[in-house]
Amino acid sequence: MRSTQHFSYMSYLCLFEKYKRSFTISVAAVLCRAVIFKTLLYTVTPRISLFIITIIAISASAYAQQTQFTKASRGLQTEFEYTWQHQDAEYTLLFAIQTATLYAMPPSPPAYSHKLFQAHLYAKVMETAKNVDPKIANIDIRKNHSGLSFNVSSHQPAQAQKVLDKLTLAHDKAKEDYLSANYFVKYKSATGASGIRHDHAKYTFNSSGSLSPIVEAIKELQTNPRDLREFISIALSWIQSIPYNSLQDRLSSNGAGFVSPRDLMLQNQGDCDSKSTLMSALLDAYNASIDIQMVYLPQHALLAINIRNNDSEMTLSYKGNDYVLLEPTGPAQLAIGEVAESTKLSLRNRHFDLASMSR
Repeated sequence: MRSTQHFSYMSYLCLFEKYKRSFTISVAAVLCRAVIFKTLLYTVTPRISLFIITIIAISASAYAQQTQFTKASRGLQTEFEYTWQHQDAEYTLLFAIQTATLYAMPPSPPAYSHKLFQAHLYAKVMETAKNVDPKIANIDIRKNHSGLSFNVSSHQPAQAQKVLDKLTLAHDKAKEDYLSANYFVKYKSATGASGIRHDHAKYTFNSSGSLSPIVEAIKELQTNPRDLREFISIALSWIQSIPYNSLQDRLSSNGAGFVSPRDLMLQNQGDCDSKSTLMSALLDAYNASIDIQMVYLPQHALLAINIRNNDSEMTLSYKGNDYVLLEPTGPAQLAIGEVAESTKLSLRNRHFDLASMSR
């Protein structure tokens, strides 16, 4: 009998936001932060194409611009200061977190290695196999390109099945333990493919308890500290202003580009799923009862939250509820319920899957 397990790791890129930002940076000095949109138009004859570059000037306020970032150790605390432009206003966010509390938050994960994963499973299954009397059953465990296989032979079929069940149980437990310890989780994509990705929900839950100083600092910036939507708006603008890490080598990094909420603050940069996880953790710290979903697109990630929406806001229907979309990636200042055109296209085509970030 044979049991084979195989998982593939899928990382997420934010190509749309990356290229949009790179276009802005490349022409900023000459075109006053104009955005270049490249439009490819085809004539009736497929072999002939016309490439048009359209330059649309927009004001600098269309992008969340961080103007200052400092962090410093003061006694037992680590102090953070962020200043950024949002529309026509300038915001400054000041907060301090106990240094011990800060570094107790989960760190960024290592890159996923299928080789290390399989080595861990092999070692755990072998430990179980060594406890089986060879007089009862012969066990053959092998590594292959897709995972592990183990065969059990015995003169007593019932004993062979019992040993096989033990090996399978050891394998499955080792798999779950490894994924949990390294903040990975199994998932199934919209196309039905199985894979492994970062456990963003676990990062949310294990980080949010340390973020109460940020929640209180944002409330001090609010006109009405009880207004959830105003809190979300300011928090969203702050995270959008944090520099975007384009992670040029992400395709070959096995997801090494993801940074935890702690390290995103310390490094002052992050990509789409990193920023979305920080936003999720911040909302959980604000109110743990908020229903939050992470929306995974083929090359992007964002959030959807179950709050009352305005008519102009884009929502996603799921299990009878309408979730308002949040786009924390930046640098575009996308308000509550606003997303990029590429995101709209993926959602319309149902090219996404969801994961709950709620308790």
